[in-house]
Amino acid sequence: MFWNIGVTRKNSNKLLLILAIMLSTMILPSIEIRSSLPRVRVDDVLIFGVFALNIVIGLIHRTPSEYDLGLTYHEEQARGMRAVTGVFLLLLGSMIVSNLFGLIFLKTPFGLRDAMEGVTLAKYYLAATLAVSLDLQEGEFSLLRNIFLVGFAFILLLSWGQFLNIANVNAWLTPFFARSHLDNLVNANPPRVLGTFDNPNVMGIFSVITLTVFVSLFYFRDNERARSIFLFAAVGLTIKLIFMTISRTALLGTAFVLVLLSLWALFKFRWKKDMLIKVGALLILTLAIFFTSPRGFTTRINEATNLETSTSAQGHLLRAGNAFEYIKESPILGWGTAKTTMTTLVDDEYALITRRYGVIGLVFYLWLFLRPLKAALWKARFYNFSSPEQGMRETKILLGIAYVAATGAIFIYNITAGIFYNLQLMTFFALFMGLIYRIEGEND
Repeated sequence: MFWNIGVTRKNSNKLLLILAIMLSTMILPSIEIRSSLPRVRVDDVLIFGVFALNIVIGLIHRTPSEYDLGLTYHEEQARGMRAVTGVFLLLLGSMIVSNLFGLIFLKTPFGLRDAMEGVTLAKYYLAATLAVSLDLQEGEFSLLRNIFLVGFAFILLLSWGQFLNIANVNAWLTPFFARSHLDNLVNANPPRVLGTFDNPNVMGIFSVITLTVFVSLFYFRDNERARSIFLFAAVGLTIKLIFMTISRTALLGTAFVLVLLSLWALFKFRWKKDMLIKVGALLILTLAIFFTSPRGFTTRINEATNLETSTSAQGHLLRAGNAFEYIKESPILGWGTAKTTMTTLVDDEYALITRRYGVIGLVFYLWLFLRPLKAALWKARFYNFSSPEQGMRETKILLGIAYVAATGAIFIYNITAGIFYNLQLMTFFALFMGLIYRIEGEND
């Protein structure tokens, strides 16, 4: 594997690179170098830069026994690599076929912007395979967890600062993250926080993904009292953060996650008293946060219940409308990427993918998320959560359970937005995917 050579030959260096990429996706916006050039992300530079450096070092120093471009690696990695490579190749193949079909038969032009679709897919593939290459043990997981908590703590502090405009933060710091949403979102009434992302809806779904981890650890692990209190507080703060974004899609995702994980825990532990208390406590906490929210919050939520008067719902339908017309004309293979001739602003990722790559492309797009979900469910199926034994094996299973819930929330989010074309969010999720592939490849 190309992550087993050069700079990332050691497991510790892989971990450091993953930590740097993770923090970049969590707390750093894209950076403008010149107004005429696309904005650049630090995680892009890290992923492609280290990958290129590894290939160069591997070619310079290759020997049959030591530097065979990383093609010799452990079986755990091999299983994960085969799985993730197969999924990405299927999606890439469908993109190529659709673009060729559009170019030859539909006379759809193909330009540099369209070719960048392959670069985007390559970035996610490299992020996922980097996570696959990591030997995740107790020490690595502890550092990964702690750095994540530091990043999330920064997001929480900034979000509360935006909500209350502490130290006039919305005048000097928030614009660094929100380039176009200050007046109509952060400074609106009610204010919608966006944390370190450029849109409150993205902040909302990122918080939902985080929530899945906290809730999974709270429900399924037999924690000591101090850790249980910490996880309970973390769940409450995360739910409050989701509410502060006033993202209705994220709120629906939150409801899905809490219901799914609560029912899963209740049935897995056979409705034991301790689990009933945990579920009841989270229910009361969620209701308390909901009913103590500002009036503007409930007004915006109620506005979405009537599709005929909801400006947001109507806007989503208008932006997706043209895509459905194009889908009717070429449903199987789509029109190709076609960024120069068709709008990229389609508030439904399923419609956008189908318009570009047809039903076949949509299937492989969904498989990108469903394949690791299948792996996570398979691992969880044979695990005995009633056993008092804890350790990395249990932690990895719990990460898989969190991934299952997070995938469901992502599928809801994609109805009115989309994760695949958000480089910040999808790169973070690709790392999550990679860890699931690696966990699948390990023997119990």
